[in-house]
Amino acid sequence: MKLKYKQCLEIIEKKLNFKINHNNISKIINVSANALSNRFSNDGYLKDEEIKKIEDFYKINITDMHTSANIDFFSDIFNFKNQITNEKIQIPLNFIKNFSNADDYFILETAGDTMSPIIKDKDKLLIKRHKGEQILDNHIYIFEYNNEIFIKRLTKNIDQIVIKSDNELYPTRILQKDEFKEFSIIGQIIGLIRDI
Repeated sequence: MKLKYKQCLEIIEKKLNFKINHNNISKIINVSANALSNRFSNDGYLKDEEIKKIEDFYKINITDMHTSANIDFFSDIFNFKNQITNEKIQIPLNFIKNFSNADDYFILETAGDTMSPIIKDKDKLLIKRHKGEQILDNHIYIFEYNNEIFIKRLTKNIDQIVIKSDNELYPTRILQKDEFKEFSIIGQIIGLIRDI
């Protein structure tokens, strides 16, 4: 099974509870620290034999922590912020692009057709919680505006946020800078689960 080098470092550090650097790993797998640094920057993968060497050296199992994750599931989109859930859905980590243990994910069931045909009523959305990152133009976000929850495509200009539905029956809205105080991003939609 493939494992990204960046993800491997996170797992090792979590299991051993101390920071690991490229020099440590390069000596273990007999690769230059510079080559590992490039893999880190380019989101590159480790080979199976490299993973095995690391596991043997540190006497840990790396692969047991990266195959899947239990993600919190919320069924009520309109009240999920006040909802406590014990329900979880198991997701293969290769389903989550650029998965990181440092990020917080949750799954939310949708209601309505404003993002149809991309997102349909009752689809389950995998969401990465927002931590203040820049809005990625034309990506889909869940956000709160005037105490209501929305899922829409966003584009940010200097003094405006453009809010667009994929369903053409719903108009595009433009928030001006003075309306930003009523607006907060909850997370970015990074995946979709559809019951068939």
